[in-house]
Amino acid sequence: MQTVARTIAPLGFSVTSRWIWGEHQASDAAIGTGTLGDFERRLAREDIEDLQAAELCIGFSEPLRAASRGGRHVELGMALVLGKTIVVVGGHEHVFHALSPMIHVPNTPALYALLQEGMPDVSYGADKPCCKGRLAHGLWM
Repeated sequence: MQTVARTIAPLGFSVTSRWIWGEHQASDAAIGTGTLGDFERRLAREDIEDLQAAELCIGFSEPLRAASRGGRHVELGMALVLGKTIVVVGGHEHVFHALSPMIHVPNTPALYALLQEGMPDVSYGADKPCCKGRLAHGLWM
């Protein structure tokens, strides 16, 4: 994700997601044992703040039934409710990926091309078009 973030920065995007820089991660042990505490709650609140600050949300889908925590699905739901423009890189994982005007691209080179060409004029929810500006990147890993 850091490579993608660095690649899109010269295109005029700034990344609002703190987690991609590596020091914003809950341990598997805490999640697996249910010993979540103040630290994990802070991470969740900061992830929500980062998503709220973004105009465009980019998510990377995984193969069906992939073993992962699934936080990206929660963040996709929040992005939908908040009316964010969403780009999904990769295949469709669930029915929510069928919602319009979610934008789908097959891979990272196609994402870079889309961002260089300019986002299509799409809106979701409160008639809010996407504009080049701040970007929450990699919301669904």
